[in-house]
Amino acid sequence: MELEPRKKIKRLSDLSKITARLKKSGKIIIHCHGVFDLIHPGHIRYFEEAKKRGDVLIVTLTADAFVKKGPGRPIFNERLRAEFLASISHIDFVSIDRAESAVAAIAAIKPHIYLKGPDYKGIRKDTAIYRRLKEEEDAVKRVGGRLEFTDDIVFSSTRLINSFIDVYPAKTRDYLEALKKRYSSGDVVEWLRKLEKVKIMIIGDAIIDQYHYSKPVGKSSKEPVIVNKFLSEESYLGGALATANHTAGLSKNIFLVSVIGEKRSFRSFIKKRLGKHIQREFFVRPDSHTIVKRRYVDIDTKQKLFQVSYIEDDPIDDALERKIRIFIKKEMPKHDLVIVNDFGHGFLSDSLVRSVCKFSKYIALDVQANSANYGFNVVTKYKRANYVCIDEQEMRLALHDKYGDLRSLIRRIYKRMKCEVIIVTRGYNGSLAYSEKTGFLESPALTNRVIDRVGAGDALFAVTSPSVFIGMPLEVVSLLGNIAGALQVQVVGNSKSVSFEDLHIMINRLLK
Repeated sequence: MELEPRKKIKRLSDLSKITARLKKSGKIIIHCHGVFDLIHPGHIRYFEEAKKRGDVLIVTLTADAFVKKGPGRPIFNERLRAEFLASISHIDFVSIDRAESAVAAIAAIKPHIYLKGPDYKGIRKDTAIYRRLKEEEDAVKRVGGRLEFTDDIVFSSTRLINSFIDVYPAKTRDYLEALKKRYSSGDVVEWLRKLEKVKIMIIGDAIIDQYHYSKPVGKSSKEPVIVNKFLSEESYLGGALATANHTAGLSKNIFLVSVIGEKRSFRSFIKKRLGKHIQREFFVRPDSHTIVKRRYVDIDTKQKLFQVSYIEDDPIDDALERKIRIFIKKEMPKHDLVIVNDFGHGFLSDSLVRSVCKFSKYIALDVQANSANYGFNVVTKYKRANYVCIDEQEMRLALHDKYGDLRSLIRRIYKRMKCEVIIVTRGYNGSLAYSEKTGFLESPALTNRVIDRVGAGDALFAVTSPSVFIGMPLEVVSLLGNIAGALQVQVVGNSKSVSFEDLHIMINRLLK
């Protein structure tokens, strides 16, 4: 079956029809799947062996949006990768798979054999890679096929890229090389596993993030404004709801405490989107609605045009405050760690802040500045915290110091809050962590591909809080936090939560 290379590239829906016809004619279909970012001799031998096992070899590759192998990856975009694969004579058809795993592609192609390389043999059953492979094996069995492995020399694209191709800035490369000398990926994953049993209470503002996509159609004939045509909308859990979902990927003992509105509560939406094993206690604010932050976004550029917030951010009434205070006094001591997500929207009053400080065994604190409370909601309204996660501007606001030396300011907050650890997030500059024991540790950002910055800080905070609590080395905590942030900026808002599997895969790639 010889086709011109570009004609080998097919949509998955078209391949489904092609393979159905080929199977009817008695052809044996072989399916290989991967990123195939850097084609090396191991791949050529892999495809050669695959073709020997059947008549038609189909290769699906992971689309750019779903490649999670660290900064600078993929090196080549999906179209170039597809064209390169199509030029290999052993391969009959190529398709770009727009999903995180090959499950949907297997269901469409229905191969006789789904073939993986020798590096997938004997993978530990408690790893994320094994779980994904098991899902793919189950998928191929459902269509009447089987999973097989080649037995040849093992080459690693990631190791070759890490060693010989400058996908990272020099600073990031040096940082990762230094980490590799002190910690293996296995070391880091083992620490992550220890988070599963930590009992965590999360308290903070419940927010619904909405994205309304539109397309500009031209200037209004009567007003000096650009008219946009509405196209679609999406809604996600934000605020403490998002933090709970991120944290639930690491621990099975999550208890969320928050406030929702009486009028427009979004209760059923929250119930549907919140992790099933997350326990929750929602207090209802009378004559109010759950906070909604609606962003209007250009469909083509993904640039945010403006935002409308539905917020009643005056303090909660005395009766509700008293009810919450009694509840947390009883429940907080039952938890190892209390994670506070304070967005300054009226829930965490001065009285509740004092109760949090008094009744929590261990506090991880994130107090955020935003358009509704800029300069008013500052971290120093809390008398203590074991771990503080804060961005540079929020710290400067808390200390009323716009131009002071950053490290001096960090020490001032650290002393004032009676901290054990503080991490200051700095956007594309990464993060700066400090503890009295370790000193200052700089960690670079781990991606240069940004789709949406909303939620990146929350993801970093959610992952680092239990990590700090169990006493992970601070440089490992910083690495995990920046991995979580890198994963989150590559999706829209909080459309996807950080999972143990995502962290595991990224750790393996970066420390290989």
